[in-house]
Amino acid sequence: MSFGKTPAWSMTEASAFRPPLSTDHAATATADRSADALQTLQDVAQALQENLARGYLESEEQLRQIAEATNDVVLLSDANGGRVLFVNSAYERIWGRSRGELLDNPTAFFDGVHPDDRNRVRDMIMGQSRAEFDIEFRVLRPEGGVRWVWTRGFPVRNTDGVIYRVASITEDVTDRRQIVESHQRLIRGFTHDVKNPLGAADGYLSLLETGVFGDMPPAQAETIARARRSIHIAIDLVKQLLDIERAESGQMSVERAPVDFCALLHEIAEEFRGAANARGQHLEVLSACRNGALVIETDVARVRQILANLISNAVKYTQPGGHITIRAHLASEAEAPWPGRWIAAAVADNGPGIPPEKHGLLFREFTRFDPGAAEGSGIGLAISQRMATALGGAVTFFSEPGSGSTFTLWVPRDAKP
Repeated sequence: MSFGKTPAWSMTEASAFRPPLSTDHAATATADRSADALQTLQDVAQALQENLARGYLESEEQLRQIAEATNDVVLLSDANGGRVLFVNSAYERIWGRSRGELLDNPTAFFDGVHPDDRNRVRDMIMGQSRAEFDIEFRVLRPEGGVRWVWTRGFPVRNTDGVIYRVASITEDVTDRRQIVESHQRLIRGFTHDVKNPLGAADGYLSLLETGVFGDMPPAQAETIARARRSIHIAIDLVKQLLDIERAESGQMSVERAPVDFCALLHEIAEEFRGAANARGQHLEVLSACRNGALVIETDVARVRQILANLISNAVKYTQPGGHITIRAHLASEAEAPWPGRWIAAAVADNGPGIPPEKHGLLFREFTRFDPGAAEGSGIGLAISQRMATALGGAVTFFSEPGSGSTFTLWVPRDAKP
């Protein structure tokens, strides 16, 4: 069992940022995105700290050398964002505007943002001066060209712990975005072309089951039933691919309603008790439900799908006779990985665990470490992570080979509408 241990971040291991909590970290986010850009941010942070230790003028050249060596926009402003202290030459290439204009007028940064994205970007950047931020948006160049960019930033504190600077780095992701959009069009076309004939085939088999052509021998009826089950699995896979595409394009719908989180957790767990009993596994549900403390507004269907996938995986991959514990509770400030109020639903097992070298692959589509161990398509965790992000949360995990794994769904108690 591995409750109470520090979770491994699912999306940004060994990076300067926590997993994204906003759908503004758009659809093109992937587990291996822009390691060089993140390293640049870390280098900038180090240079700023050395500015404090040795004096700003003495180490200003170091910061300048780091910033000018990258193709990304590196920007340093005061704590309130009212004055731009430094921006490198990449700004002129991506924005198509002069650095002098930005240094004279910091709002010129937002003037270059596409009108449809401007308010969202301004609210994110200006509203997050005391926290890390992460947002993808479009830049509208003066000649009318549009570039997609990804901006990440963080506050910089002085030796007294007071925020005195905000640093950000902006990467041009236009080419990557075009590749993703091409992929999305391919998935939409493929799923549409596959789903229709599968549905038609299922309809014809359903007619045979009803005896429209006469009674069938039991063996024939069982063969048709198996064929229909296989078709339903394929149709479900198509639906999951569509869910992933919708999540990546920012079109995944979220319908919030009040839900008793504890009751929902017990209900979902009971759906898998029969499968666990058949494997001789002990499935235990623990929850801290007092006075309706875990009643929140969220998308019940999405939460159900995520938790069902996590419990299903635990049952499938835990050895016969193993132990699975499901626990929901209000996360303390010390326990929660991000600021705010959170509900944590953790599914822990004492199964074989996941090798450390495989951790970075967990949330990628069609990843299966042992294809012969259990049935499945390998996209359950990928779609679960995207759904959790759409809810304003995330799925994290901790795993030790030989000791088991814990997968935790984090759901905000104060989700934005």
